[in-house]
Amino acid sequence: MDDSPRWYRPVPDLLLTVGSATALLGYLIPWFRASRMHQWSYSGWAYLETEGGWTWLVVVALAIAVLAGFWAGRSVACAKLSVGAAVAGMFLAGAVVAVSLGALPERDSINWVGELPFEMGMPLMAVGFGTVVAGALGTVRRPVQE
Repeated sequence: MDDSPRWYRPVPDLLLTVGSATALLGYLIPWFRASRMHQWSYSGWAYLETEGGWTWLVVVALAIAVLAGFWAGRSVACAKLSVGAAVAGMFLAGAVVAVSLGALPERDSINWVGELPFEMGMPLMAVGFGTVVAGALGTVRRPVQE
């Protein structure tokens, strides 16, 4: 039996793969509601269901990051692709959340954003993107095995 390593067999980088998948999950599930009385929440999934548009780019970037993360343990190029796609997803997801906050009606309170009923989407995105950054730092220190 041939035990030589095959380039097509995945060797995942745990931090890059799990971080990107967590950020993708956080993007898709609800982030916040306009008020406690509203039943509808802002989320990536809600945008994809109603209009899609450029919000699809977040899902595509994070899906590329997850897939490249499966081979990031074998290839530094795949690790770089995973980190680059995750950073692109982070930038785009931040833009989508900012546009969502801008669509809310203005309130009288000085800290009205802090008073919004937040859900698990934004904390998961933060943890996921932070994990990707930690994985990227580990990838930089890893010796090249290509």
